[in-house]
Amino acid sequence: MVPKMWSGVLPEELLIPEPALPVQFKEIWYRSRAISAERALILAVLWQAADDLQKHRFARRRQQQRLYMEAYEWVASNDRQWPYSFVNLCELLQLSPEALREGLLGNAAVARPGGLASVEGAAVVEEAA
Repeated sequence: MVPKMWSGVLPEELLIPEPALPVQFKEIWYRSRAISAERALILAVLWQAADDLQKHRFARRRQQQRLYMEAYEWVASNDRQWPYSFVNLCELLQLSPEALREGLLGNAAVARPGGLASVEGAAVVEEAA
């Protein structure tokens, strides 16, 4: 005979339904799990910038340094004229551009009067954590 282990849960407690409002159920049941193509593109652009900033932080090759600098300047920019600017994409995703910028650039960002980050000399190879 095998002794039974006590689970601490009575069988009757397992059968009691948890309350859910019809509105909550409808939202869970009918909500689409798929994202739109536009949203996927926005996420891919942000992901690529984050990837370039991380991968090419200490790059020695000029092409990789260029990728890092382009991503850095794009994230540091406050330009709103281009539809796929960093600030516009963050706002479309309802994210704070400042908070995301801080997360991506971290201590590599040194503010300069124009609002962009100063990246000169050895700072070319710095990247956000």
